[in-house]
Amino acid sequence: MEEMRKHIVRISRIIQFSIWFCMAIFGIVTVLGFVLAFYPYQERDLAELNTRIVDNANLLPIDLIHMFLKNSHIRLQICFAGICISLMALTVFFLIYELRKIFRNTIKSQTPFTHETCEALKKLSVKALLLVVFSTLAGIIVFLLLRLFAYIFEYGTFLQEKAEETNHIQEEMIMSFAEVVENKSEQTGKHVRRVAEYSRIIALGMGIDEERAERLRLASTMHDIGKLLINDEILEKPARLTDEEFDEIKKHPGYGGKLLKNVEGDVMRMAKTVALEHHERPDGRGYPNGKSAEDISIEGQIVAVADVYDALTSRRSYKQAWDPQVAYEEIIKGKGTQFGDAVVNAFIRVYPQINAVREQMQG
Repeated sequence: MEEMRKHIVRISRIIQFSIWFCMAIFGIVTVLGFVLAFYPYQERDLAELNTRIVDNANLLPIDLIHMFLKNSHIRLQICFAGICISLMALTVFFLIYELRKIFRNTIKSQTPFTHETCEALKKLSVKALLLVVFSTLAGIIVFLLLRLFAYIFEYGTFLQEKAEETNHIQEEMIMSFAEVVENKSEQTGKHVRRVAEYSRIIALGMGIDEERAERLRLASTMHDIGKLLINDEILEKPARLTDEEFDEIKKHPGYGGKLLKNVEGDVMRMAKTVALEHHERPDGRGYPNGKSAEDISIEGQIVAVADVYDALTSRRSYKQAWDPQVAYEEIIKGKGTQFGDAVVNAFIRVYPQINAVREQMQG
């Protein structure tokens, strides 16, 4: 949706530039029309000038007045023609000005397809019928073009609302899965929610845009979904794990990837990536695939830091919670080996926000 919005904004900017150009042209035509109407012509030039105007203007009022007056009152016909040209150009000028306001609002809006834009375009199409007074064909064409724009934006609004509804359903589904994972192990508490908030804060600290950071917040709640396939006795063991048990725990990223193998949608695909990569390390000593720094997605690297920091500062059945400052220093110590350099740098910058979230959501 963000890419579509940016595309619409780019097109709207091009249209706005074209609108400025058209406004300048019709502004000049308005002035020239009044000059045509009131310029002190020589009598000998009037007949030829009037013939040229009638032949080239192709405006209904000019044709009608010429049909009635024929070759009489030539100066009056020229004056009427000039005023008619100015009024038509002025009408087009204000229609274009109204269209400019609509597209200016489209550029500013976070959701370019809105019911307000549709209604504005429909109202403008009705105003465009004023052009019928000057040229029936031109009036009808402009009316139909603006109506077409209105219906395109109306359909875009419908698709946008459906996309938002789908995203809402996807978000609800993700949070439901996260709660299932949380409830499987009483020791996790609000772990997935804290990791989600930490991940969003770090992403923003790295300059990632708000929409992508929000997708990561949602996706990160499923980083441990693979633990659904891990035996409860291992997850709840109130002591350090044996090598065999730890080897089983290390399978949960792979299990998460399999559970999310056929998912669709940006958030769910990101969730799959995060589930697979949140235990990978830049030095290649992570699991399940031993990826090196350049092969680990930035989302996986961010969630890795958020996950470890929360695990260190939370109580588990086999350990007490670490002091937050000690956990903070541990993250910094892992820079370049366990964690990506850029992610740790961002973590340092936004740590006050992370610590505030930790205090607020502790327990």
